[in-house]
Amino acid sequence: MRTAAAVALSIICALPACALDLTVDGAADCVILLPDEPLEIQRFAAEELQSHLQAMSGAEIAVRPESERPIDMGCRIYVGPTSAAAAAGVDVEALEPEAIRILTVRDDLFILGGDRIGPGDRDDPRSANNQMGTLYAAYDFLEDQLGVHWLWPGETGTVIPDTPTISIGQIDIHEVPQIKQRKLRFTIRSTVLNGIENSTGALDWSAVPELQRDEQQWLTHMRMGRSLFINYGHAFTRWYEQYGEEHPEYFALYDGARTSRNPERVKMCVSEPALWDAIVADWREKWEENPVAYQTLNACENDGGGFCECDACTAWDVPEYVEQTPEGPRVILSDRYAKFWNEIAKRVAEVDPDAYVAVYAYSRYRFPPRETTLEPNIIVGFVPGVSYPNSGQQSEQFREDWVAWHEQAAKLFLRPNWLGALHTVPRAPLHQMAADFKFAARNGMIGTDFDSLSGQWLAQGPVYYLLARLHWDTEASTEVILKEYYSAFGDAAPMVEEYFEYWNDFWPRAWEKWSEQAYELGYRSYGRGAERIMPLMYDEEAFAPARDMLMDARRMVADEPQIVRTRVDQLLQALRHAEMTAEAIAATERINSGETEDLAADVETIKAMHDYRMVIGRQNVINPYWAMWRDTKYGDYAGYKLVRDIGDRTVVTLLPKTWRFRFDPDEVGEGDAWFNVHYSADGWTSLRTDMFWEDQAPGREWQAAHDDRQYDGLGWYRTQFKLDPEYEGSKLVLFFGSVDEDAKIWLNGELVADHLMDGGDGWKTPFTIDISDQVRFDETNFLAVAVRDSGGKGGIYKRVWLMEE
Repeated sequence: MRTAAAVALSIICALPACALDLTVDGAADCVILLPDEPLEIQRFAAEELQSHLQAMSGAEIAVRPESERPIDMGCRIYVGPTSAAAAAGVDVEALEPEAIRILTVRDDLFILGGDRIGPGDRDDPRSANNQMGTLYAAYDFLEDQLGVHWLWPGETGTVIPDTPTISIGQIDIHEVPQIKQRKLRFTIRSTVLNGIENSTGALDWSAVPELQRDEQQWLTHMRMGRSLFINYGHAFTRWYEQYGEEHPEYFALYDGARTSRNPERVKMCVSEPALWDAIVADWREKWEENPVAYQTLNACENDGGGFCECDACTAWDVPEYVEQTPEGPRVILSDRYAKFWNEIAKRVAEVDPDAYVAVYAYSRYRFPPRETTLEPNIIVGFVPGVSYPNSGQQSEQFREDWVAWHEQAAKLFLRPNWLGALHTVPRAPLHQMAADFKFAARNGMIGTDFDSLSGQWLAQGPVYYLLARLHWDTEASTEVILKEYYSAFGDAAPMVEEYFEYWNDFWPRAWEKWSEQAYELGYRSYGRGAERIMPLMYDEEAFAPARDMLMDARRMVADEPQIVRTRVDQLLQALRHAEMTAEAIAATERINSGETEDLAADVETIKAMHDYRMVIGRQNVINPYWAMWRDTKYGDYAGYKLVRDIGDRTVVTLLPKTWRFRFDPDEVGEGDAWFNVHYSADGWTSLRTDMFWEDQAPGREWQAAHDDRQYDGLGWYRTQFKLDPEYEGSKLVLFFGSVDEDAKIWLNGELVADHLMDGGDGWKTPFTIDISDQVRFDETNFLAVAVRDSGGKGGIYKRVWLMEE
């Protein structure tokens, strides 16, 4: 919040008597002076100021130590805690962490701030733990006084006015950021990149370093940082591995057992006193070594479902406190978790009265507790259920819940998933999201942690820019910020504004249809529903008006500088990518459902989209890696893994999705020649080859009939296909998407392969079998596969193709 406003702010001062010239006609009329022994974060601030002033004016401005102050320079820019700043009456030591101070005194300009090196950190401007008030003051000066804007990462997103003569008026600014933690999570981070590789195999990392650098620079320009240090995040992801055998009582009783198939998401038995003591003891050991870094104890529950069903935990619930879900009413668990947090908080206060306990208000406990009052040393990270755009009801619920949590929690920070569901399409919930953010800021928000900044820069750019600007100036006008963004498109600014307002209005109109379609597809997860429905919602009727607007915008900037024309072209590229993504998802759906009418064309549609994605991604039009991760997180909905696996092969045909199937628990199939075309299929059932057998009727029926034990052993698949004579003489292969685990394959009664699962990832790795010598042309081919599964889920669970190599 600004505590002192500028007396006069302009690039060219209207009154010559008050003007302070930094450059004149492209020549320097100033020098930048640093303390004789500056911190690196202060030196970097001076270099950033120098480079931007030079880009604006063409002037070469020197950076020197204060002790080398020239006597013949028109004005001096003092950066950081200089002796001159102290002599001018600035109490440097009293500046709050991250505070900025911008002041003119006669012919001197002072730019400095509250600088601190974060706990256990190093003097590095790339670290988000350092409080870099001087750097933020430099950026604030460039932005608010000189009109520099960083709209998105990279060159085209940087707006630098062409100003050979830079003059400023008298300035007196002291600003302290209201939000003490400002966090938009990096998009190009290891969890995203590793997630892609885990799903699809080796990844092309060649574009990563430059995109990471550009994104880091943008976040720094937008002053993402913190002066508040809270330990939080899902706290118990390793506890089952560490304590599962010795202390099963720590973990949730769910479905009759205190075990977990997913240890990283195991839930805790929060009513267990031994758990409370163990959590505090674990924290206390770290706190004694470093009380500054561990001023907060992280008690955030793990992600996912499987909440404890023991009598003690359920006794803490308020039975009539329920939320309505599509599956029916569900008890809210907030009072249960509030009691758990309170037990932890009381024990922490006994160790250190100034320490805090950090928790998430999330999932089934995101609503405020009804009968339990929180202890005064609890910090709540609120993870709201609201997503954007919405009909308005979700936003109203968000505000109601936020106020209730604010009344209870000592400190409250916003930990939303607002940006992740936007995917790669042009969605622009501008005014609604900004209004909710401002509401939280006016009602006690001390910090944020947005997961994730999805980086679809030219598809959703105003959303990111607006949120980032509001983080630094919570009371800034939404309309003014958006005008800043649109002005970068020159004469096309009104049309670009109309374009994004079109997408801002698109989803409120389509919201009801969206929700119904997602539910009809059987997806309870917003992300999964968003993927599958995209081609239905983003069709030609939706895209056509937007495309026309951008084509008009391109004509409007025909005589503008190249960088303005490039920005408009990048908007068109982002829109084309959205169209191609919708087409690729639809093509993948047709292939997987067996409804494709032109298999080769559908595969080419998918390949073309992914190639185009990487080309424009390297230019910061979109973040290609986040888009890949989103496409593969819930399933291969846009066909990325599919085309990676196909590689340079030519698709001949996709074999049927449903085959004949039979379990072989006594392992008599091979001896009885079940692979023979003449062996009767009487008594066989049908099974899909895009799902594990445990997830289909035969597997469920077996489990129900065998004391809830899943089937492990042999299972036989059979199908038939014909092949055109045009492929005679080619090398033909069967391409198996994935088989869990081993597979013996017969074609026309002849064993063609005995494929053993190779390594720990063999169950999810595609493989090919050469059938060139066994396949028959212009007649029916009979294919049989015997799959052996020794544990977990099993079977052919990714489709089988015939390809030419």
